[in-house]
Amino acid sequence: MHESSELLLEKLGMLGPQQRANFDELFLMSWIFHDFALEGTVLTVAEIKAAIDPEIISTPNLIPSYNHIASLYDGINAILGSRGKRLTLNLDWLKRLHHLLLPADKKDQVQYRKDNPIHRMYFHDLAQADKISYRMRKLTDWFRTEECKRAHPIELACEVHREVIRILPWPEISGRVARLAMNHILVNESYWPAIVHHVDRQRYYDTLQRDQDELLELVVESIREGMVASNKLYQGIVDSSRGF
Repeated sequence: MHESSELLLEKLGMLGPQQRANFDELFLMSWIFHDFALEGTVLTVAEIKAAIDPEIISTPNLIPSYNHIASLYDGINAILGSRGKRLTLNLDWLKRLHHLLLPADKKDQVQYRKDNPIHRMYFHDLAQADKISYRMRKLTDWFRTEECKRAHPIELACEVHREVIRILPWPEISGRVARLAMNHILVNESYWPAIVHHVDRQRYYDTLQRDQDELLELVVESIREGMVASNKLYQGIVDSSRGF
């Protein structure tokens, strides 16, 4: 899987500037669509484009949701741009990802959640609000252990994702932070990102309540399916440039 990821990255590196821009636009819009759909928000292509294209004038009453889309777009670009750079797993790293994903009008809302929500989309047991700081310290202490350092990148990415989701440290966007953290680890290790398809939404939520192996299986499938789709997109762009 690692070799397949590197081969795909090598192929993308051979695209011309406009071809690569076309690939990146469609790839990023797909990522944004699926991530929001996992949390119950189904976006249209026009909505995503309006949020990420500064030249498109947006309807004022839609700006709040657009800010969330734009923040995810920035977060994805940030982790993709970090490929190959040294990644240090610590609490500051998680907080930076959270800050990246905060919409522009809420960048000052960095505190941990202070309540224990009853109505929520994640139905697994989560940390009580007064235990969040302790659980986050425990997670980041684990980053310094030999077990963490020896872990396979995909297993490590899944473990970080699972624990952030189980803690659910921040209001609203903890799930998004967990998935971006998982993919930051994968991308940094030159794996293709694991974009969980919206049709696997229920399966995704079910795995969070059960064994870690089920999440690992879903993540591996998501990486493989993402590479298949991206290879098809790549080939379509290449073929269209040849006039096929």
